[in-house]
Amino acid sequence: MIKVSVIIVNYNGKKWLTKCFDSLIQQTYTDFEIIFVDNNSSDDSIKFLEKHYQDVRIRVIESGANLGFSGGNNLGIKESRGEYILLLNNDTWVDPTFLESIVDFYNKNQYDVIAPFERNYDKNQNFEEYKISIDILGHFIYFKEASNKKEFYLSGVSLFFSKQLYQETKGLDNNFFMYFEEIDWFWRLHLLKKKITHIPNVFVYHKGSGSTGDGIKYLSFLWRNQNTLQMLLKNYYFITLIFILPIYIMQNIIEMTFFLIIRRPKISLSYIQGWYFNLKFLRRTLAQRRWVQANRKISDLDIMKKMYIGSAKIKHLLQFFKI
Repeated sequence: MIKVSVIIVNYNGKKWLTKCFDSLIQQTYTDFEIIFVDNNSSDDSIKFLEKHYQDVRIRVIESGANLGFSGGNNLGIKESRGEYILLLNNDTWVDPTFLESIVDFYNKNQYDVIAPFERNYDKNQNFEEYKISIDILGHFIYFKEASNKKEFYLSGVSLFFSKQLYQETKGLDNNFFMYFEEIDWFWRLHLLKKKITHIPNVFVYHKGSGSTGDGIKYLSFLWRNQNTLQMLLKNYYFITLIFILPIYIMQNIIEMTFFLIIRRPKISLSYIQGWYFNLKFLRRTLAQRRWVQANRKISDLDIMKKMYIGSAKIKHLLQFFKI
């Protein structure tokens, strides 16, 4: 049996593939396969890969449609033959000892999911290592690694775990097309008392927004507004939701008003569309919620102790204006 299956989901990321695949082929650890899931790209990514990379360890899977981050990874994991899974973004590259270091750390420590620290893709900037948490409304926030803050989740840029764990914990939700899918899974991992950590001195070099791009974009807001509410509905106790949901809706209204003021009405509309999406698929979300609530092992109070105390969005705003 192959030890590690490296899953790379691609959507129009041809320009990143040379550096990514070159770094994987040069690994000192050799007991792995690469499963390249193409989400219906239009930039000839598959033709490029087939022309330039003939390594027998590379398997190409065409999804036939853009399944998003969760759907693409789940398709790759379904077809994988490895005992362990490494999720890796297409806009990354790694050092030659990357896989060897990850497997060694995993075998010597009692963690369920581990991840390398991220570094700048071009190595031309100073890069501080960060932990990531969320506030009670599900919004993420970064802390310097040296701080005493607890990390709530690890970035989906690169994650390592056993295939058995992934199947037992239901993994990434296919209904999260893009954004917050890893936060939702890690929330579930915490509820099931699983352990997570970053790996010291192991790095993945990441460009960032390789498929989606930067800036304020309508689709990015739409996906986030759909998925954040799904995540809250699935993972909190009912009694907690009675307290959380009014705060969440009020924050949405404030943000909608802000985007109307700065003349970005389509961004404001994305919040209403997020509410509608969750009403439309409420029955599906409640079915998933029943599994989570039936299998959880810790309380919401314990979960909140792992979160950032305060509003992550206000914190971001204060940092933006350097207040």
